[in-house]
Amino acid sequence: MKSISTLLAAFRRDRRGNIAIMFGALIFVIVGASGAAIDFMRIERARTALAEAGDAALLAAARYKGSHPNASDDELTSIARKLFDGAMKEEQDINVSAFKISFNGAASTFRLDIDADIDLLIMDVAGFDKQALKTSAEARLGKPPYIELAMALDVTGSMNSKGRLSTLKTAAKDLIESLLSYESAEAKIGVAPFAQYVNVGTKHGSEAWLSNPGPAWQGCVGSRAYPFNIQDNDYSSVKVPGVNGAICPAQLLPLTDDKAALTTMIDNLSADGWTYIPSGAMWAWSLLSPQAPFTEGVAYESLKDINGTKALLIMTDGDNTRAPDYPTHNSTSKVLANNLTKELCANIKAEKITVYTVAFEVTDTTIKSILRDCATSPSYYFDAKDAKTLTAAFASIAASLRNISLSR
Repeated sequence: MKSISTLLAAFRRDRRGNIAIMFGALIFVIVGASGAAIDFMRIERARTALAEAGDAALLAAARYKGSHPNASDDELTSIARKLFDGAMKEEQDINVSAFKISFNGAASTFRLDIDADIDLLIMDVAGFDKQALKTSAEARLGKPPYIELAMALDVTGSMNSKGRLSTLKTAAKDLIESLLSYESAEAKIGVAPFAQYVNVGTKHGSEAWLSNPGPAWQGCVGSRAYPFNIQDNDYSSVKVPGVNGAICPAQLLPLTDDKAALTTMIDNLSADGWTYIPSGAMWAWSLLSPQAPFTEGVAYESLKDINGTKALLIMTDGDNTRAPDYPTHNSTSKVLANNLTKELCANIKAEKITVYTVAFEVTDTTIKSILRDCATSPSYYFDAKDAKTLTAAFASIAASLRNISLSR
């Protein structure tokens, strides 16, 4: 029988199976490292998903606040959480334990804080079953020191259909509330309701820029001769023609910061008549202009000095059904009306006026294309297919004008 010392010496000299033993030990290291790498990638993906969904939710809450100034933090949190949960529905392994939005009115900032964790798959064997995830984001509710907005609002007869006029009133009043409700707001808003014509008001009957048709005149105005009908100049030599015997919408309201006057005006809108979009767009432009017929707008050249902006919003629920036959708008040439709409939009934008356009339940593809091209950028065109999306469009315009953006 071999002694114990002899057996131990033989064991030390025996190399059979060493590779297997070493590999067996090494495989745990390899698997552990690979598992850690997998979990690390999942953690980073989760951080990215949380950040992206959180940013989108925060901006949605900020935009909502822009159109609903009295919304509480809890209401903003609820709105943001719905959007956030929708964006995160595929992330089943991320557990959110805290989600809160807070608004700092003094600084006009929004903050989102999220506490979450992710279930670990491989590192769980080493006792690490979860990884804590925290993220935060801030958005600033800014605005230029000065805003001028003129709204050309379609109040033709078709706006009586399916509650469209009521929806427009709500959306417009929310926008007015958003721009004028903050103490630091420096904004003026004008409204040009339009149908076949625009009503400038009988008080302007003796103005030098107007050709008054007589004592029966009710405020309706037609078109100057082309190309003056799509230009904002030479009113002293080429006057605006007054028109008698026409269906005339509510009188336009020049730029003002009187929220009560604007709200009352919107509430009193009624719908009737045919559609000639350039009529509304031209007079909305006149409201922004510093020269007569209306002079409430600041000079274009001073905008840069005050970091201000002029914006024009066109909302219509249909295509052009009337066109000018000078000075009235009794022609039915859509081609003429559409071409004038295109030219007028180009002239307005040439003055560096920001143009937003909204097609409300419009089915005519030609006018939708014209409105899309009329907008300053594709994102400033809104194809509102129902009441909900019209309200959202006006809220987005308010948010754009108030310059809501991520600040972290």
